[in-house]
Amino acid sequence: MDIFIILYYIINMSLNYQKYLQIIKESAIDLSSLDFLYPWDKVMVSLLLIESKDQPGKKIILPKNQDLLKYLKRMHLQEILKELAYIEEAEFDSVEVPEHYNLNLQELSHCKYRDEFDARLGHFLGMFLNFGMELNDAKLATAIVGELGNNVFDHNLGKWPTDVSGCIIAAQNFPKLKKIEFAIGDPGIGFLGSLKAAFPELDSDIKAIKKGLAGNTGRIGENRGNGLKYIQSWTIKNFSGMLTIHSGGGVVEVSEEKTSEYQGIKILGTLAQFVIYYK
Repeated sequence: MDIFIILYYIINMSLNYQKYLQIIKESAIDLSSLDFLYPWDKVMVSLLLIESKDQPGKKIILPKNQDLLKYLKRMHLQEILKELAYIEEAEFDSVEVPEHYNLNLQELSHCKYRDEFDARLGHFLGMFLNFGMELNDAKLATAIVGELGNNVFDHNLGKWPTDVSGCIIAAQNFPKLKKIEFAIGDPGIGFLGSLKAAFPELDSDIKAIKKGLAGNTGRIGENRGNGLKYIQSWTIKNFSGMLTIHSGGGVVEVSEEKTSEYQGIKILGTLAQFVIYYK
């Protein structure tokens, strides 16, 4: 796949909050004109960096907006860049950011292995409590994260398309709105790649996502696959929230009001986000 330039635009979704990244083939991943990145966007950028990491002349152009540059350093984007050998672009040395603990942020994290992810679940419980959630709700939100992480490692076991495995995570609390956005992405085989063997009739990413959301699994011979059904139920019924999944070139969004389908840019793997509202 070619290296990309990223242009920002907003798709009018049901809660009118979701920003997407439209990509045009060019010489770099260009963040120069952006003013802010939501958790979804930061994970999307990370997946694009992974997909482009072996391309000759790979490059990322950092934001001109100094507040965003400081924010991305605070979110530890430079660690992702260094890991993927974007050496020059990883030099945030001139950007001064006090490394104070911000209760409303979950920095970009790359959990390469299931054990590493499982070990962080206790951290996520503490994160939701710090965000202001009550204990029972924080436990439920952590269970949603656990199910999403389990999906990543279950469906990509031994099938990772590149030499980068695991999941990228970012989250942010918006205390004035009492809203939490939690995004998790993986550079894996995607819903269609996971389900195709069990359901050969599937011919699109959107159909594959909807098949997965209905509680089906591509792991032949296993009576499982209800994790996403639970995630939908918990997110919507308990938190009046929303679940959005982008896999391959398809996007499906589930909320209390409706299920929406979009044809998005084609990405490697899957990006999922839940938005929840708390008391």
